[in-house]
Amino acid sequence: MTHSIANISGVFTNGIEAGIKPGKKDLAFVYVPNCVGAAGVFTLNKFQAAPIQYTKKTMKRHLIKAVIINSGNANAATGEAGLKNAKRTAAKAAKILGISANEVAVASTGIIGVPLPIDTVESGLEALLRNPNAVDSEAAAAAIMTTDLVPKHAYAEAKIGKKTIQVAGIAKGSGMIAPNMGTMLGFLATNAAIDSGLLNEVLKEAVDESFNRVSVDGDTSTNDMVLMFATGEHRFSLTSKTEMNQFKELVLSVCRDLAKAIARDGEGATKLVQVEVTGAASRADARAISSSIINSPLVKTAIHGGDPNWGRVAAAIGKTPGAKINPEKIDIMFGNVLVFHHGAPVAFDRRKAVEAIRSETVEIRVNMNISRGSALAWGCDLTKGYIDINTEYT
Repeated sequence: MTHSIANISGVFTNGIEAGIKPGKKDLAFVYVPNCVGAAGVFTLNKFQAAPIQYTKKTMKRHLIKAVIINSGNANAATGEAGLKNAKRTAAKAAKILGISANEVAVASTGIIGVPLPIDTVESGLEALLRNPNAVDSEAAAAAIMTTDLVPKHAYAEAKIGKKTIQVAGIAKGSGMIAPNMGTMLGFLATNAAIDSGLLNEVLKEAVDESFNRVSVDGDTSTNDMVLMFATGEHRFSLTSKTEMNQFKELVLSVCRDLAKAIARDGEGATKLVQVEVTGAASRADARAISSSIINSPLVKTAIHGGDPNWGRVAAAIGKTPGAKINPEKIDIMFGNVLVFHHGAPVAFDRRKAVEAIRSETVEIRVNMNISRGSALAWGCDLTKGYIDINTEYT
């Protein structure tokens, strides 16, 4: 069994076929009855779906202990009826679980503008929550997928203080993925004893350096959400900078693994692309430049074609708004192959450069040689498959 969120004691999860997407799993839950802290990060898209509106509001005032997730229908752009259906979903789940509706979050993903089949969801919840102590991460990860080809899990543990602290999660995402998240959902848990305020700080930092550094196609969705629960099983020192940093690194490692899995599974993608920018004038500049490269259709198509076209990378760097750029100082590498040095092309072994571009994980490295700002970003190649998926998606 894949190490995932259900490996954490006190975290329960499952997924079933409820009939929202006939023939596929489409309804899931994560339940942490003894939750001591919960955190959430949400899409920056101004056109926010009903489940985003509902969950953000309830998390401001209450400690959530569960989330209900459906795929196949985004419940976005559905007006007042959509918000009522999000509330009905939470109320139905709460009644079955024996908790308050204010303790239940709701997440949805799928087609925009179609009313949520609430009767189907409610009857599905009866079956889904028949065993609230289920521990099936595989079923849950499958039930939240849309155009994803594979379920996405991540797990990490480390000894912090005297205790082994675990962090794990599941996620979905394949298209409409861009920095500031994309059409993605992520659900994490930890066995640490940490309150909601601190957990929110940790999660926001981790999301900023992981899910917010991923791009598939440059679009940000209406439904993006990352939630995290703490079971409170083990304590470490929340006032120790060393131990807090260890915990932050643990959460970041899980978020990055999930983010990279999303990029690797980009719609029609055949390669994971990692862009590393160093030597920038600032961290902000490095982030902007890496995003410009990872979002460039010209770079993405060159990678798909196995063409080490450094000119497209240079052009993507040069168009970055607001960044300090001195072309005469820039180095560009494909993998370990230097192709551009201090503003001029250099002789390089094309065969090795092509091998670097054609590998399953493509690394593009840029040194701005100005200062010490650095950043990573992840994405994928752009293929005809992306067009086919998005013209046939219903």
